[in-house]
Amino acid sequence: MEAKPAVIRKTLAFYFDLALPALAFAIPLLVSGPQLLTGSIVNCFLFLSAVYSNRKTQTAIVIGPSIAALLNGLVFGKFTPFLAYFLPFIWIGNLILIKTFKKADIVNVITSSFLKSSFLLVFAFLYFKFSLVPQIFLTAMGIFQLITAVFGGVLFLGINKYVRLRKTN
Repeated sequence: MEAKPAVIRKTLAFYFDLALPALAFAIPLLVSGPQLLTGSIVNCFLFLSAVYSNRKTQTAIVIGPSIAALLNGLVFGKFTPFLAYFLPFIWIGNLILIKTFKKADIVNVITSSFLKSSFLLVFAFLYFKFSLVPQIFLTAMGIFQLITAVFGGVLFLGINKYVRLRKTN
């Protein structure tokens, strides 16, 4: 009976490593809902990958969703072409979230979310000041990134709690 948690962990890792990148890419393509919904789900996947996945999976989740959003054009509507300017910074911001997330608790969720959104806001501000993007990106890359990252982190905490309870049973 001692092997059960190890088996569950290997099974979860296998499914996360296969499913998370595919789902993270598909969400911006399939869910034409608001950024609050898609962003929260994608950020949840980032938190999940930080805890349960390898670097290869993390890289796919860091990069994939923003490319899908750009391809789809639904998240930012007519402003989607401007998203291309942000891709490298979104990827780095997502990586910041994953790498700064050290412990599955609300303080770390908020800290990682704040660091990610602050990083993105700096570049949104610079792009706006140089008249490269419209003002809407100050909100989209600032407070919306913070809110969706925190919501995604809270969703992650619920999933993580469930997974840990399953491991002990």
